[in-house]
Amino acid sequence: MNTGLEAYLTTASNSASAEFPPAAGDLEYDGALEQIIGQKSKIQARKLEILAAELRWRLHLAAQNLHTLDRDQSTVHDLLNQLTIAANYRLRDHQEKAPLYRRVFEIETEKCAQHVECWRDVANVMRDFLVTWEAHEQARSRAMFLNDVGTGTP
Repeated sequence: MNTGLEAYLTTASNSASAEFPPAAGDLEYDGALEQIIGQKSKIQARKLEILAAELRWRLHLAAQNLHTLDRDQSTVHDLLNQLTIAANYRLRDHQEKAPLYRRVFEIETEKCAQHVECWRDVANVMRDFLVTWEAHEQARSRAMFLNDVGTGTP
C-alpha cells in the first residue's frame, strides 16, 4: 500500500525527470536551441532595420524643418531689403525693421535648436542601434558556434 508521501515522491520524481531538459548533443535539444538562437537573431535583425529607418526618418525630418526655416529666413531678408529701399526714399521708417531683425534672430535660434534636437535624437537612436547590433552579432556567433559543434567542424 502506497502512503500519501510515497505517492507524492513517486509523482514528483517522474514529473521532474520528464521536465528536465535533454542533454546537450541530443538532436531535439540542439535543434530547439538553434531555433531559439536563430529566432533571436531574426528579431535583432528586424530591430536593426527599424532603428535604421528611424535614423533616416529623423534626418529627413530635420532637413525638412531646416529647409522651411531657411525659406522663412529668406522671406524675412527680402522684406528687410524692401523696407530698407522704402526707408531710403523716406517712404517708410527704418525703425519698422526692428521686428524683422528680431524674427531673423528667432529663426536662427530655431535652426540651432533643430540641429541640437536632431543630433540628440540621432545619438540616442545610434546608442540603441549599437546595443542591438552587438546582441545580433553575439546571437549570430552563438549560432555559428552551435552549428560548428553540431557538425563536428573544428
